[in-house]
Amino acid sequence: MDGELDRPILIEPEHRSPDPSVCPFLRAIDADDRIGPPVEAVDPRNRCVATRSADFLDADWQRTTCRTAAHVECSRYLSGFAADAAGTTVAGAAVGAAGPVGADPGLPGASASRGRGSRALTPAVIAATLFLVASASAAVAFVAMRGGLELPVASAGPSQVAVASPTPASTIAITPAPSATPAPTATPAATPAVTEGPTTTPTAAPTAAPTPTPAATSDRYALLTPCPGTPDCYRYTIRVGDNLQSIANYFGVPYDTVLELNPQIDDPSTIQPGDVITLPPPTR
Repeated sequence: MDGELDRPILIEPEHRSPDPSVCPFLRAIDADDRIGPPVEAVDPRNRCVATRSADFLDADWQRTTCRTAAHVECSRYLSGFAADAAGTTVAGAAVGAAGPVGADPGLPGASASRGRGSRALTPAVIAATLFLVASASAAVAFVAMRGGLELPVASAGPSQVAVASPTPASTIAITPAPSATPAPTATPAATPAVTEGPTTTPTAAPTAAPTPTPAATSDRYALLTPCPGTPDCYRYTIRVGDNLQSIANYFGVPYDTVLELNPQIDDPSTIQPGDVITLPPPTR
C-alpha cells in the first residue's frame, strides 16, 4: 500500500469517485490492504489518502465533508492538493505539452481531455489556494504568539442628573387692621407684623443610570464550526503544532471535558493535523 502512495494521487482517475462532489482523495482498502476506488456510501473501509497515508474517517466526517462539496474547505484536501500540484512530474515519465498519461486535466500541463470526476483547475487557482493556506498559517501563528486577541469594550460613563435648586417662596407681610382710638389714659400696644416663613421645595434624589452589560467579544468562534443539530457543540480541525492541552487552554475549556467529548481519542499524543475534534463553547 505504501508504494501506491509514492506518486501524486490525483493522476489516478481510475481510483477516484465519478461523482465530482466527492473528495478526490477518498479511497477504500480491500481485504488485502490495497488502495482502490472509494465505496459509494458511508463505509468504514473508506480512507483519506491526502497525507500519503490511509487515514481513518469516521462516518459523520464522510457524510458531511468527504462526500459533499464541503471537502474543498478541508485542510487535508488543501494540503494534499498542494502536494500533488508540486509533484505532477512522475519519476520516469516526462510531462509534455499534453501532460503525463492519466494526469488530472485540472493540473498544470494536463491534457484538454477530461475523464470522469475530473476538475478544471488552473495555475491561478493553484496559486490562490497556496496563498490562502500560507495566509491562514501566518494568521494562526500570529494569534498564538499574542495569546489571543483582546477587543476593547466601550463602557458607559455615569449619567449626570440635573438637580433642581429650591426656590424660596416670597415673603408676605400682613398689615393689621386699624384699631379704635383708646381713652386718653390708655396707651395702645403695637401689633407686630406677621411674616410667613419660606416654603421649601423638596429636592429629587439623583438616580444612577444602569451600566450596560458588555456583549461577548470572543473571536475564537471564527475557528469553530457548529455541530449539526446539537446545541453548545462545536468542531475544531487540528492544525500543525496543536495538542489537546494547548487547544483547551486557547479556547478556555476544561481539558477533561475535551477528552469526554472525544472518546475516539485513545492516546492524546497521536492526534494529527486535519483531525476533527468536538469542543464546548469557548470562554475566551
